[in-house]
Amino acid sequence: MLASESGKVLLANTPAQRLKLDQDRLRKALDWPMLCKQAHRAGSTAASFSLGSMELEGEVVHLSLDGRDGYLLRLAENDHEASWLRNRSRAAMLMRVAHDLRTPIQSLLATAEKVLDEGEQSTAAEKEQARQQLRQSSELALDHISNVLGVIRGDKSLAGIRPDETFNITEELRSLVMMIGPIARQRKVALKLWLDPHEDTWVHGPVRFVRALFQNIIDNSAKYGGTEVEIGLTCRPLSSPDEQDESVKITLTVKDLGGGLPPEQKARLFEALDQSGKLKERATSGHPSAGLNVLAHALHQLGGKLDLSDRYAQSDKTRSDASNDVIGTVITVTLNLQKGERISPLYDPERALPLQDAPLSGRSIILVEDSPSSRDWLTHILRNAGAQVWAAGNGIEALSLLIRPEIRDRLDLILTDMTLPYMSGLEFAERVRQSEQTPWTGPIVALTAHVADEVVSACHAAGIVEVLEKPIRPSHLRSAILAALNTPSAPAEPAPAPQKPVSNKDDLLNDYIVSDLLSQLGADGAVSFMRRALDEAAGVLSRVREEGSGVDTGRMLHAATGACTLTGLSAVETCLRDMEHAFNNGRSLEACQSHLENALLETRKAIEALT
Repeated sequence: MLASESGKVLLANTPAQRLKLDQDRLRKALDWPMLCKQAHRAGSTAASFSLGSMELEGEVVHLSLDGRDGYLLRLAENDHEASWLRNRSRAAMLMRVAHDLRTPIQSLLATAEKVLDEGEQSTAAEKEQARQQLRQSSELALDHISNVLGVIRGDKSLAGIRPDETFNITEELRSLVMMIGPIARQRKVALKLWLDPHEDTWVHGPVRFVRALFQNIIDNSAKYGGTEVEIGLTCRPLSSPDEQDESVKITLTVKDLGGGLPPEQKARLFEALDQSGKLKERATSGHPSAGLNVLAHALHQLGGKLDLSDRYAQSDKTRSDASNDVIGTVITVTLNLQKGERISPLYDPERALPLQDAPLSGRSIILVEDSPSSRDWLTHILRNAGAQVWAAGNGIEALSLLIRPEIRDRLDLILTDMTLPYMSGLEFAERVRQSEQTPWTGPIVALTAHVADEVVSACHAAGIVEVLEKPIRPSHLRSAILAALNTPSAPAEPAPAPQKPVSNKDDLLNDYIVSDLLSQLGADGAVSFMRRALDEAAGVLSRVREEGSGVDTGRMLHAATGACTLTGLSAVETCLRDMEHAFNNGRSLEACQSHLENALLETRKAIEALT
């Protein structure tokens, strides 16, 4: 059946007429506007339709009709055809999924090899940092594998795998770079990452295809792109003529030093992307690899465009001998996605209560923190104190900020977490002090949850002037930063120890931490932040009850515990720690579950009472 985007039926064969799909039924039974939108972007999309006890499956295909858009609905009429369509789709999906799983597994193995190589770490601090990096690599790999398995679970029907979602494309790129980082390190490849603008960008679209596209391009460059790979993400807002459907133009640029691609490999790439007309030479033999097929499929589903060019030693490409100066390859991918609203914001800046004074006014700080929620919270504390903040999710990104003279020349201080993926806070500080590209000698302050004498000594040896323990209260953080700025050549006076949440389960909230939240965010902002942590803990409880203990249970418990500690949810935090202890010792979690459920209920009441 051929129909317009509004659902008006233009043509229908006899079997389609028997379905009695008029405009109203087409829009309601098939969510026709959404299917048309996805088909227009990707060329086609899967569809299903229930008719009594019969399930019809097929696809919607976009057609250009003399300057207008038409949409062809094709459904399988019998079980045999439906099974054939379903199996063909699943076979292709499983091939792509199998390829996507290779990178997180290789990343985990590369990190494990580094930890097991005792020659890599000579001190207790270095060994602890290596273990922390292995833990983070494991979490990244498990998260990625969980995402891939989610695609498989959602692929039980052709219509069930296509929903778009709102996501942070900046954080998706950071996670992929961190996952591929151990592979690059093992191959002695330096990674660089820059963002334009240097702010998180939220979009709405098929995140699974964005991950597949970005992963395949970056992974291939890290493996075969020589000694250095530069990764850049540019996001520019686009407005539609009616200004109702805002979109964002996404550009991913990956530059390597692999010496350039041979003509036959370029031909294979464009053949996989159905862009072979761009090249005069065609491959005489061979077929696109699985990776190229995955890349091509993701690009097609996103409606994007890929450009590939040689990278020259000199910027002037008009020289007659420029072909002799090829040093690598530049891959540029462009695509448009809908603008997305940020999900569950940490705080509402318009409702945040301003401080009476701004002790860090006029100061510029680079913040390096891999946890998005912690990064948001610390950024808010610093900006509320008057500082200009450039927030980075890892050391790679922070080093790219230091390369920019307009930032480096104005920079007053670097605040970095110690447990970072790819490179630790120690290694990051050492690179800042020793790099010729980032000649900066200002103060560096570190944040860590594990303060020990050997860690502090190693930090000072790396040029870090002060080590602060997490969680830290905003007032103590500001005082420590001011001390470091006033005496950059020596460690600052130790800040007061952070107030630990009480362990008595009858005390639902930690008054010290809640007071800080209220003063920083106001009642609405503080309650929103606390609800977010409470929902995370409730989600862990629900998952443990539904699925039991698994390989990811420890990580989920640890993350939820940290979120509750940060927000002062003392009773829930204590119950989560009890569950962590039981899990680590191989005991049943059933008794802990009922305690946690009660704590969640009572804590939710206490939070609501703050409004």
